[in-house]
Amino acid sequence: MIQTPHVDWFALAPELSLLAAGAIALLSAVLVPAWMRRAVAATAVFVGAVVAAVFAGYLFSRTPAPEAQLSDTFYRDRLGALAGLIVAVTAAVVVFVSWADRRDRNHGEYYALLAAAASGMIFFVSAGSLLTLFLGLEWFSISLYVLVAIETERETSLEAGLKYLIVGGFGSAVLLFGSALVFGATGELGLAQIAAAHAGSDVFFVTGFAMILAGLMFKVSAAPFHMWTPDVYQGAPTSVTAFMAAATKTAAFVLTLRLLVTAFPAESDVWTIAIAVIAIGS
Repeated sequence: MIQTPHVDWFALAPELSLLAAGAIALLSAVLVPAWMRRAVAATAVFVGAVVAAVFAGYLFSRTPAPEAQLSDTFYRDRLGALAGLIVAVTAAVVVFVSWADRRDRNHGEYYALLAAAASGMIFFVSAGSLLTLFLGLEWFSISLYVLVAIETERETSLEAGLKYLIVGGFGSAVLLFGSALVFGATGELGLAQIAAAHAGSDVFFVTGFAMILAGLMFKVSAAPFHMWTPDVYQGAPTSVTAFMAAATKTAAFVLTLRLLVTAFPAESDVWTIAIAVIAIGS
């Protein structure tokens, strides 16, 4: 008999709410008359974002102590719930902002991708291992690559999408390579297990840690990893730029805090200086 981990579905409720809303929005692109698609898709994602925010707020109030879920690959705690609440509220606001966009097609796809990106960010901030961290990162990043270039009739939007894809892919590769080095030095993927391995003197561990931090700084667009930001923000639709500027930064900063404090507490004398230098440069 295969032993499977216990699943706390309530801890995953915000993500599932947005995924369900995204599915409805995507189906509206083929099942709903053209004149109704925008209203149906926008309403579905707005309701999904509000429900996700309610679930995240309830999780915040009902989780006094952090709990590791799914074999320590996912955390249910107040930090993740608060970040999820911010992301969900941001998604709901962006639905209103996007109503003013002069877009005459791809309504269902746009709102479905918005919901998928928000869901991925909420999953990302609660990651408890390097595996789920990378899964969440690619989950929302791929959605954002398409959202940035969704106005295919505008050259600036296509250019922004291509630049974001190339630089984002490079940042993800740096983070993934760093994760591989950390795993090679510790033999662990879980954040808490990495800290317990005490591999701070290993050159692979230190190099991997630096590469993971650099990969996350690409997502935060902190100096000197910020070169993609002006072009992408200028070329993307205004609503997408607003969503990226608020939600992506929230998710990346919260996950960076969780990663540094949970997986690399013994290296705090190094990463505090690194973060200070990056903050000053930014």
